[in-house]
Amino acid sequence: MTDRATAVQEIESLFSQAGYPDDFLADFDQLECLAFHHGWETFLVREKATQQLYVAKCYDASLFQEKDSCSILTRLHHEGLPSFYGSYRNDSMFVIVRSYIEGVPLSDYARDRALSQADVVRICVKLADIIIYLHSLTPPVIHRDIKPENIIVTEDENIVLIDFDIARTFKISEETDTVFLGTKGYAPPEQYGFTQTDRRSDIYSFGVLLRFLLTDSIRENSKIRMYRPLRRVIDRCTAFAPESRYSDMNQVKRALLSANPRAQAMRIAKISICAITAVGVLCFAGIKIYEKATYNPFTDGSVIPLVMPDEERQIKAVSYLQEKYGTRLFDDRAAYYTVGMMKNTMIELFGLDEDYVRIPNPAEPPQESEAHLLPWSLDDGQYMDRGDLAYYVTKAYWPEVAADWSSIRGNPEEYPGITVSLTWCKEHGILTGVNRPRDISCGEAAIAFANADQVFTELQAAQNKKT
Repeated sequence: MTDRATAVQEIESLFSQAGYPDDFLADFDQLECLAFHHGWETFLVREKATQQLYVAKCYDASLFQEKDSCSILTRLHHEGLPSFYGSYRNDSMFVIVRSYIEGVPLSDYARDRALSQADVVRICVKLADIIIYLHSLTPPVIHRDIKPENIIVTEDENIVLIDFDIARTFKISEETDTVFLGTKGYAPPEQYGFTQTDRRSDIYSFGVLLRFLLTDSIRENSKIRMYRPLRRVIDRCTAFAPESRYSDMNQVKRALLSANPRAQAMRIAKISICAITAVGVLCFAGIKIYEKATYNPFTDGSVIPLVMPDEERQIKAVSYLQEKYGTRLFDDRAAYYTVGMMKNTMIELFGLDEDYVRIPNPAEPPQESEAHLLPWSLDDGQYMDRGDLAYYVTKAYWPEVAADWSSIRGNPEEYPGITVSLTWCKEHGILTGVNRPRDISCGEAAIAFANADQVFTELQAAQNKKT
């Protein structure tokens, strides 16, 4: 206790010598120096009257303008942001006191835990909500220093974005920023004077943060395996030109939710449901087998249908995609599945860039390409056949398979990407339940995507186990 009191007295002595505001020193005990930089310091303080903990930022008045920092903090009213408590000043210094957030920096939280992709998406979706709030203010608040060290993970697993030292309000009349600040690696190019920072500057830093949480590095590395939809979110967030990024954080959030791998909770719930209904399914299957064995198709003048759709499997697949992705694309199970619907699926379910999906390049010969999804030009109203469906499902989950034609010998009758994709899908049971050779229905398309989603998750889990 004596050592603690001595330490407090030493800190207070330093404050007094440095010319800190007298009323600030009268109201607070300084407990710990949390950070020190040229022109400002951060202290953990305790209010003498209430014994409550706060954080005090002490700024050199000759380097910082009080009105900018205070005006931003006083406008913030969100559970994911610190709240403004008060300010103090004298001729040489001003102090801003904010709420103290108890928890650990995201950098430490990620280092001490093996975060799954689902964990990372969960955290980043919460962060996206905070940034959406900041950007929705009038005028918008641009944080400009989004990084793991400025994000606190609380005991109840919520997150709080802190440190608004270089935050600014967006001014339409300005072309560039007057102060070039930020954290190297996380700051976008425009933050170094190319143009004025706006919402898309925070989106850039958000993308770098997402890459760091998934790969433990802020640098792009093509050798690190990553869930492709998440990689596309990162690539678009961190595009050099602001106009090539997402235009707002709402788009980023939607892309993240679409790219989110299946959560473990869903896996457990599905296993439980399957276990509960196993006996019923077996009984139902026995009845169907008996009916099929004793069925006489000619008793009522009918003919044996060429296709026997599996309605129950379609219902389950549509429900699965609704639950995981929140999509309603497959609700009309009997409707034909068109090229336009396929494009919407790629954008809504997998977060693929709209330009990548929708802009064909018919001037080029058919080939697998990173420039666009389709290796040929197709009308959006064209119905899909079984081979096309296999190709697009494979390209969504395993683009390297669709692009590898090394197994093909001679001249295939179909486009090589379709040939290898059909083989892959048949080997992994992805087309089980997709019975029509042509004019695929939405219900059958849902089966293929649901099967592929589960196969992808299983293969990825097996790969992670090996490594």
